[in-house]
Amino acid sequence: MKNTKGDTVFEVKEDGKLLETVRKELPKLPSGKAKSCLEHRMISVDGIITSKFDYPVKCGQTVKITQSDVSSYSSPLPIIYEDEYLLAVNKPAGLLSVATELEKENTAIRLLRDSGIEPLYVVHRIDRDTSGVLLFSKNAELRDKMQNSWDEIVTKREYIAICEGVFAEKKGRRESLLRETESHLVYSASYGEGKLAITNYEVIKENARYSYVRVLIDTGRKNQIRVHMKELGHPIVGDKKYGGHASSLSRLGLHASVLELSHPQTGDALVIKAPLPTGFRLPKEKA
Repeated sequence: MKNTKGDTVFEVKEDGKLLETVRKELPKLPSGKAKSCLEHRMISVDGIITSKFDYPVKCGQTVKITQSDVSSYSSPLPIIYEDEYLLAVNKPAGLLSVATELEKENTAIRLLRDSGIEPLYVVHRIDRDTSGVLLFSKNAELRDKMQNSWDEIVTKREYIAICEGVFAEKKGRRESLLRETESHLVYSASYGEGKLAITNYEVIKENARYSYVRVLIDTGRKNQIRVHMKELGHPIVGDKKYGGHASSLSRLGLHASVLELSHPQTGDALVIKAPLPTGFRLPKEKA
Protein backbone atom coordinates (compact mmCIF):
# COMPACT_ATOMS: atom_id res chain seq x y z
CA MET A 1 0.00 0.00 0.00
CA LYS A 2 1.21 3.51 -0.79
CA ASN A 3 0.01 7.07 -0.40
CA THR A 4 0.48 9.61 -3.17
CA LYS A 5 -0.72 13.21 -2.93
CA GLY A 6 -3.35 12.22 -0.41
CA ASP A 7 -4.51 9.19 -2.42
CA THR A 8 -4.32 5.67 -0.99
CA VAL A 9 -3.44 2.85 -3.40
CA PHE A 10 -3.14 -0.89 -2.77
CA GLU A 11 -3.11 -4.17 -4.68
CA VAL A 12 -5.86 -6.72 -4.09
CA LYS A 13 -4.45 -9.85 -2.47
CA GLU A 14 -7.42 -12.19 -2.98
CA ASP A 15 -10.70 -12.32 -4.87
CA GLY A 16 -13.68 -10.86 -3.07
CA LYS A 17 -16.04 -7.91 -2.79
CA LEU A 18 -14.77 -4.34 -2.76
CA LEU A 19 -16.03 -3.12 0.63
CA GLU A 20 -14.81 -6.26 2.40
CA THR A 21 -11.45 -5.93 0.65
CA VAL A 22 -11.03 -2.30 1.71
CA ARG A 23 -11.85 -3.23 5.31
CA LYS A 24 -9.26 -6.03 5.32
CA GLU A 25 -6.55 -3.86 3.77
CA LEU A 26 -7.29 -0.86 6.00
CA PRO A 27 -8.37 -2.33 9.36
CA LYS A 28 -8.03 1.01 11.19
CA LEU A 29 -10.55 2.65 8.87
CA PRO A 30 -14.08 2.62 10.41
CA SER A 31 -16.63 0.77 8.28
CA GLY A 32 -18.74 3.92 8.06
CA LYS A 33 -15.82 5.85 6.55
CA ALA A 34 -15.19 3.11 3.97
CA LYS A 35 -18.87 3.14 2.98
CA SER A 36 -18.79 6.93 2.73
CA CYS A 37 -15.81 6.80 0.35
CA LEU A 38 -17.73 4.40 -1.89
CA GLU A 39 -20.95 6.38 -1.76
CA HIS A 40 -19.07 9.54 -2.78
CA ARG A 41 -17.38 7.69 -5.68
CA MET A 42 -13.91 8.15 -4.26
CA ILE A 43 -12.82 4.55 -4.95
CA SER A 44 -11.72 3.02 -8.24
CA VAL A 45 -10.63 -0.47 -9.29
CA ASP A 46 -8.11 -0.51 -12.16
CA GLY A 47 -9.25 3.01 -12.98
CA ILE A 48 -12.97 2.20 -12.95
CA ILE A 49 -14.86 4.29 -10.38
CA THR A 50 -17.61 2.46 -8.52
CA SER A 51 -19.98 3.06 -5.62
CA LYS A 52 -21.04 -0.58 -5.24
CA PHE A 53 -20.19 -2.21 -1.92
CA ASP A 54 -20.27 -5.67 -3.52
CA TYR A 55 -18.27 -4.74 -6.62
CA PRO A 56 -16.21 -7.86 -7.47
CA VAL A 57 -12.44 -7.52 -7.24
CA LYS A 58 -9.74 -10.00 -8.23
CA CYS A 59 -6.25 -10.69 -6.99
CA GLY A 60 -3.75 -8.33 -8.61
CA GLN A 61 -6.16 -5.49 -9.32
CA THR A 62 -5.33 -1.99 -8.08
CA VAL A 63 -7.67 -0.15 -5.73
CA LYS A 64 -7.31 3.61 -5.41
CA ILE A 65 -9.04 5.83 -2.84
CA THR A 66 -8.87 9.38 -4.15
CA GLN A 67 -7.86 12.43 -2.08
CA SER A 68 -8.10 10.54 1.18
CA ASP A 69 -5.06 9.35 3.12
CA VAL A 70 -7.16 6.79 4.96
CA SER A 71 -4.20 4.62 5.93
CA SER A 72 -3.41 7.13 8.67
CA TYR A 73 -7.04 7.69 9.67
CA SER A 74 -7.59 8.14 13.37
CA SER A 75 -10.91 8.41 15.12
CA PRO A 76 -11.62 11.69 16.95
CA LEU A 77 -12.18 9.53 20.06
CA PRO A 78 -10.23 6.41 21.13
CA ILE A 79 -12.04 3.32 19.83
CA ILE A 80 -11.71 0.52 22.39
CA TYR A 81 -14.03 -2.02 20.72
CA GLU A 82 -15.62 -2.44 17.30
CA ASP A 83 -17.36 -5.15 15.30
CA GLU A 84 -20.00 -5.04 12.57
CA TYR A 85 -22.75 -4.35 15.12
CA LEU A 86 -21.20 -2.28 17.93
CA LEU A 87 -18.61 0.40 18.57
CA ALA A 88 -17.28 1.60 21.93
CA VAL A 89 -15.07 4.58 22.69
CA ASN A 90 -13.18 5.83 25.71
CA LYS A 91 -15.03 9.13 26.16
CA PRO A 92 -12.98 11.95 27.68
CA ALA A 93 -14.27 13.98 30.60
CA GLY A 94 -16.01 17.20 29.59
CA LEU A 95 -17.74 15.80 26.50
CA LEU A 96 -21.47 15.10 26.30
CA SER A 97 -22.60 11.68 25.09
CA VAL A 98 -25.47 13.13 23.03
CA ALA A 99 -26.97 16.54 22.31
CA THR A 100 -28.99 18.52 24.83
CA GLU A 101 -31.18 21.58 24.43
CA LEU A 102 -28.20 23.80 25.23
CA GLU A 103 -25.45 21.90 23.40
CA LYS A 104 -25.93 20.35 19.95
CA GLU A 105 -22.44 20.23 18.47
CA ASN A 106 -19.81 19.20 21.02
CA THR A 107 -20.97 15.63 21.64
CA ALA A 108 -19.36 12.23 21.29
CA ILE A 109 -21.85 10.98 18.72
CA ARG A 110 -21.54 14.15 16.61
CA LEU A 111 -17.74 13.93 16.53
CA LEU A 112 -17.87 10.30 15.43
CA ARG A 113 -20.55 10.85 12.79
CA ASP A 114 -18.76 13.90 11.39
CA SER A 115 -15.62 11.79 10.98
CA GLY A 116 -17.52 9.36 8.75
CA ILE A 117 -18.46 6.72 11.32
CA GLU A 118 -22.13 6.18 10.57
CA PRO A 119 -24.81 5.05 10.93
CA LEU A 120 -24.30 5.22 14.68
CA TYR A 121 -26.73 5.26 17.62
CA VAL A 122 -26.15 5.83 21.34
CA VAL A 123 -27.03 2.78 23.44
CA HIS A 124 -26.48 4.37 26.87
CA ARG A 125 -25.00 7.55 28.33
CA ILE A 126 -22.44 8.61 30.89
CA ASP A 127 -22.27 12.07 32.48
CA ARG A 128 -20.45 14.87 30.65
CA ASP A 129 -17.75 15.07 33.33
CA THR A 130 -17.29 11.29 33.60
CA SER A 131 -14.79 9.58 31.29
CA GLY A 132 -14.77 5.98 30.11
CA VAL A 133 -16.73 3.34 28.22
CA LEU A 134 -19.44 4.69 25.93
CA LEU A 135 -21.22 2.16 23.70
CA PHE A 136 -22.91 2.69 20.33
CA SER A 137 -24.92 0.48 17.99
CA LYS A 138 -24.54 0.58 14.21
CA ASN A 139 -28.25 0.21 13.55
CA ALA A 140 -31.36 1.62 15.17
CA GLU A 141 -33.16 -1.70 15.58
CA LEU A 142 -30.30 -3.19 17.58
CA ARG A 143 -30.07 0.00 19.65
CA ASP A 144 -33.74 -0.32 20.57
CA LYS A 145 -33.31 -3.99 21.41
CA MET A 146 -30.38 -3.26 23.71
CA GLN A 147 -32.07 -0.36 25.47
CA ASN A 148 -35.20 -2.42 26.09
CA SER A 149 -33.19 -5.27 27.64
CA TRP A 150 -30.26 -3.31 29.09
CA ASP A 151 -30.57 -4.60 32.66
CA GLU A 152 -30.80 -8.18 31.39
CA ILE A 153 -27.84 -8.14 28.98
CA VAL A 154 -25.42 -6.08 31.10
CA THR A 155 -23.61 -8.18 33.70
CA LYS A 156 -21.09 -5.68 35.09
CA ARG A 157 -20.67 -1.90 35.25
CA GLU A 158 -17.47 -0.91 36.99
CA TYR A 159 -16.24 2.60 37.75
CA ILE A 160 -13.17 4.01 39.43
CA ALA A 161 -13.91 6.93 41.76
CA ILE A 162 -11.48 9.19 43.58
CA CYS A 163 -13.25 10.38 46.70
CA GLU A 164 -12.54 12.84 49.48
CA GLY A 165 -11.59 11.53 52.90
CA VAL A 166 -10.84 8.11 54.36
CA PHE A 167 -13.64 5.53 54.51
CA ALA A 168 -14.23 3.95 57.92
CA GLU A 169 -15.79 0.95 56.16
CA LYS A 170 -13.56 -0.09 53.28
CA LYS A 171 -16.29 -2.06 51.56
CA GLY A 172 -20.01 -1.48 51.47
CA ARG A 173 -23.30 -1.09 49.66
CA ARG A 174 -25.66 1.86 49.33
CA GLU A 175 -29.33 1.56 48.33
CA SER A 176 -31.81 4.40 48.00
CA LEU A 177 -34.68 5.83 46.00
CA LEU A 178 -33.46 8.69 43.83
CA ARG A 179 -35.48 11.74 42.89
CA GLU A 180 -34.57 14.79 40.81
CA THR A 181 -35.44 18.42 41.50
CA GLU A 182 -36.57 20.90 38.86
CA SER A 183 -33.02 22.26 38.87
CA HIS A 184 -31.76 18.74 37.95
CA LEU A 185 -30.20 17.98 41.33
CA VAL A 186 -30.55 14.30 42.23
CA TYR A 187 -31.08 13.24 45.85
CA SER A 188 -32.15 10.22 47.90
CA ALA A 189 -35.73 10.24 49.18
CA SER A 190 -36.44 8.86 52.63
CA TYR A 191 -39.91 7.70 51.58
CA GLY A 192 -42.39 7.76 48.71
CA GLU A 193 -41.66 7.57 45.01
CA GLY A 194 -38.23 7.35 43.44
CA LYS A 195 -35.99 5.19 41.26
CA LEU A 196 -34.15 2.41 43.06
CA ALA A 197 -30.38 2.90 42.94
CA ILE A 198 -27.84 0.34 44.20
CA THR A 199 -24.13 1.09 44.49
CA ASN A 200 -21.40 -1.27 45.74
CA TYR A 201 -17.96 0.08 46.61
CA GLU A 202 -14.54 -1.08 47.77
CA VAL A 203 -11.58 1.10 48.70
CA ILE A 204 -8.50 0.00 46.76
CA LYS A 205 -5.99 2.46 48.17
CA GLU A 206 -5.93 5.70 50.13
CA ASN A 207 -3.81 8.42 51.60
CA ALA A 208 -4.52 10.82 54.45
CA ARG A 209 -7.05 12.87 52.45
CA TYR A 210 -8.33 10.83 49.51
CA SER A 211 -9.55 7.33 48.62
CA TYR A 212 -9.28 5.40 45.36
CA VAL A 213 -12.48 3.38 45.10
CA ARG A 214 -13.76 0.62 42.83
CA VAL A 215 -17.51 0.99 42.31
CA LEU A 216 -19.93 -1.58 40.90
CA ILE A 217 -23.47 -0.45 40.18
CA ASP A 218 -26.51 -2.71 39.99
CA THR A 219 -28.57 0.14 38.53
CA GLY A 220 -27.64 2.97 36.21
CA ARG A 221 -29.46 6.02 37.52
CA LYS A 222 -28.52 9.59 36.69
CA ASN A 223 -25.70 10.85 38.97
CA GLN A 224 -26.13 7.71 41.08
CA ILE A 225 -22.51 7.22 42.15
CA ARG A 226 -22.00 10.92 42.77
CA VAL A 227 -25.07 11.14 45.01
CA HIS A 228 -24.25 7.98 46.96
CA MET A 229 -20.62 8.97 47.58
CA LYS A 230 -21.80 12.35 48.87
CA GLU A 231 -24.30 10.66 51.21
CA LEU A 232 -21.57 8.37 52.51
CA GLY A 233 -19.64 11.50 53.46
CA HIS A 234 -17.03 11.08 50.74
CA PRO A 235 -17.96 13.15 47.68
CA ILE A 236 -16.03 12.60 44.48
CA VAL A 237 -13.17 15.04 44.01
CA GLY A 238 -14.01 17.90 41.68
CA ASP A 239 -17.76 17.30 42.03
CA LYS A 240 -18.94 20.78 43.00
CA LYS A 241 -22.54 19.81 42.26
CA TYR A 242 -22.52 17.20 45.02
CA GLY A 243 -20.20 18.63 47.64
CA GLY A 244 -16.78 17.86 46.19
CA HIS A 245 -13.86 20.28 46.05
CA ALA A 246 -11.19 21.05 43.50
CA SER A 247 -7.92 19.11 43.66
CA SER A 248 -4.76 18.55 41.66
CA LEU A 249 -6.77 16.11 39.54
CA SER A 250 -8.41 19.12 37.80
CA ARG A 251 -11.51 17.15 36.77
CA LEU A 252 -14.30 15.00 38.18
CA GLY A 253 -12.72 11.92 39.71
CA LEU A 254 -14.99 9.35 38.06
CA HIS A 255 -14.15 6.94 35.23
CA ALA A 256 -16.31 4.19 33.67
CA SER A 257 -13.65 1.50 33.48
CA VAL A 258 -15.44 -1.75 32.55
CA LEU A 259 -18.67 -2.73 30.81
CA GLU A 260 -19.51 -6.42 30.55
CA LEU A 261 -22.54 -7.65 28.63
CA SER A 262 -23.95 -10.42 26.49
CA HIS A 263 -23.45 -9.47 22.86
CA PRO A 264 -26.95 -8.59 21.59
CA GLN A 265 -26.37 -10.29 18.24
CA THR A 266 -24.20 -13.32 19.02
CA GLY A 267 -24.95 -13.91 22.70
CA ASP A 268 -21.23 -14.15 23.47
CA ALA A 269 -19.79 -12.59 26.62
CA LEU A 270 -18.27 -9.21 25.80
CA VAL A 271 -15.89 -7.31 28.08
CA ILE A 272 -15.07 -3.70 27.16
CA LYS A 273 -12.37 -1.92 29.15
CA ALA A 274 -11.46 1.75 29.04
CA PRO A 275 -7.89 2.56 30.15
CA LEU A 276 -7.58 5.20 32.85
CA PRO A 277 -6.86 8.72 31.58
CA THR A 278 -3.35 10.09 32.03
CA GLY A 279 -2.94 11.53 35.50
CA PHE A 280 -6.01 9.82 36.94
CA ARG A 281 -4.56 9.04 40.36
CA LEU A 282 -4.90 9.97 44.03
CA PRO A 283 -4.29 13.70 44.49
CA LYS A 284 -1.44 14.76 46.73
CA GLU A 285 -2.21 14.74 50.44
CA LYS A 286 -1.41 18.42 50.85
CA ALA A 287 -3.87 20.99 49.51
